[in-house]
Amino acid sequence: MAYSRELGSSEEEQALLREIADRKYSVQPEQDHFAQLCDRWDNLYYPDDVLAHAGASHWAWHPSAVTPGRSHVSLNVPPVYVDVPASLQSVPPVENMVANLPDEQTRLLASLVERMYFAWKDEEDYDLKCHQACITKGLYGRTAAKVYWDEEKARPCVTVVDQPRNLYLGWGSSDYTKLNWALYTYRQSGEQVLEEWGLYVEAAEDADGKLIPYVQPMGYASMTTSARPNLDWQNLEVEVYDYWYRVPKAKQPKRKSYVGVVMETWNAIFVGNVMVKNTQHAEYEGQLPYRVLFNTYVPGVPNGRPELFDIEPLLREKDERLSEGAQMLARTIDGQFWQLVGPEAPDTVPSGVIPKANKVIAPGAGNRVEKIEPWMPEFQLEAYLSRIDRELADVSGLNDLLRGLAPATVLSSSKAITALVANYEARIRIKRDLFYKWRREVWELAAHVWAKKVPELAPMLEGLARLQQTAPSLTPRDDMETSAMATNLVNSKLWSQKRGMDRVGVDDPESESDTIRDERTDAAMFPESVQVMAQLMTVLQSLGYGQPPGAAEQLGQQAQSLADFRGMLGGGQGVPSLNAPEEQPITPPEGLPANAPPPGTELMQPDLEAQTMTIEGEPQSRLVQKTQIAGGG
Repeated sequence: MAYSRELGSSEEEQALLREIADRKYSVQPEQDHFAQLCDRWDNLYYPDDVLAHAGASHWAWHPSAVTPGRSHVSLNVPPVYVDVPASLQSVPPVENMVANLPDEQTRLLASLVERMYFAWKDEEDYDLKCHQACITKGLYGRTAAKVYWDEEKARPCVTVVDQPRNLYLGWGSSDYTKLNWALYTYRQSGEQVLEEWGLYVEAAEDADGKLIPYVQPMGYASMTTSARPNLDWQNLEVEVYDYWYRVPKAKQPKRKSYVGVVMETWNAIFVGNVMVKNTQHAEYEGQLPYRVLFNTYVPGVPNGRPELFDIEPLLREKDERLSEGAQMLARTIDGQFWQLVGPEAPDTVPSGVIPKANKVIAPGAGNRVEKIEPWMPEFQLEAYLSRIDRELADVSGLNDLLRGLAPATVLSSSKAITALVANYEARIRIKRDLFYKWRREVWELAAHVWAKKVPELAPMLEGLARLQQTAPSLTPRDDMETSAMATNLVNSKLWSQKRGMDRVGVDDPESESDTIRDERTDAAMFPESVQVMAQLMTVLQSLGYGQPPGAAEQLGQQAQSLADFRGMLGGGQGVPSLNAPEEQPITPPEGLPANAPPPGTELMQPDLEAQTMTIEGEPQSRLVQKTQIAGGG
């Protein structure tokens, strides 16, 4: 049925509400099953029940928890198997904006986009939200990020869905890669509905006397006409539907063949039975604002695989065996048993024969009191629990080092630490790859929204650069090896200095290069570098590089003047000698060697040669003056 999508049309509201209900109910069985699993993981991660005699317990329903005299042990260690993998996976990757074109202008603009990206991450607390996403996906198996435009902050923002049980997803195909629609449901109190939407929540009774809240689009004035004035309307909760869907664009471009149509992104919000919003979001251009993140790759499963999925049975077995072992020990040491033996031992033990503390008993002639040793079955409980711990390590990949149980011999060996961490790093590779891909997709959507909201930034954010990610190292030794490798490649001229900075984790290589340049030109900090630059400038000036126009002619005139002055000193033709009579005269030209320079040229600019040597990693330059020696013989 065709209908308008303008707010206020009752026909449009009813049709859209039916669409939401149909799509919600189509995935309701899977969502109910997923919600039950989420409740199960929540109880393991943070137990719901706290027993008076045993404390927090994630299996308080067991008879051992409520039967007097029974031992009940609850190992509340499941958070370790969620938090440790999430912490290691959420280590930010080494990110760099790589220009799509090799020209210098594109590289400069890509560096500006990189600065913009890192500034956006800092303002958005992006790394913290990514850590929250890793915890959520590890606990429930999946989560999602919603990218939206904030008018007050004038930039795209990201929020992580920490309750994926409330997020209904409609996939476009069986490979679960693209979304057709998304519905997020949550509850608001009547007071919150009044404050945020200006609607009033009332209540009515159905045929069974059950209260049903409904929303009146009458504003604040309807508070005086409540159906139940004595009802606490502020605490009534109403379900809110945040529905994102797509529709074909009204004006389609002309097509010459059978190809897909252009879609538009719309968002409708229902507060109870009232639609408060139904608008188009052109900034998404047919995309949905959600980016789903799965904990790991499971073919054909859209719910992901939680960390506690295979951990729970082993932990439950440990709880039961420890509880039974504790109960057996409690029964053994609960009381001491005695017997009266001897030829005249009576069948009924008198009351005075029972041993008491600090008391002496008289068992009678020929009788004695002996202790009855209880029978203890030889059960290797510790070996059995060790076997369960081994299975836990096989399933989770968390060794003793990662769980904080490594002995001192392991902690004192860097090679052992590196080997154990590398072993676990291979186990979580697919999870890290999915997480890094999700980070890249979230930024791409945020950049797309930014470009649509601020058209001036579109040439920079769209198609100019791509986000390149490199998995970081998880141990200090790996950091040292990475730094050494980057240093060697930069010194070998195989890598540029900026690429080496990117590899070792420098956020802004361009700014770092400017800082290095400023420091290296400071004579108080690095005098040897400044000296090398000064010598280089002298050599370049002597060779005529970087001189203003006419400098060569000026040098020629100066050389001619020096030659004339030299002739005056030597007493050339037509020029009287300036030597005193007692001084030896200048050697005439006919007395000079064959390879001697012409008279008057000795005072010209000497022939300079720059020589550079590398001493202790620093360039040491010197200037050598090559002057021909004139003289006789």
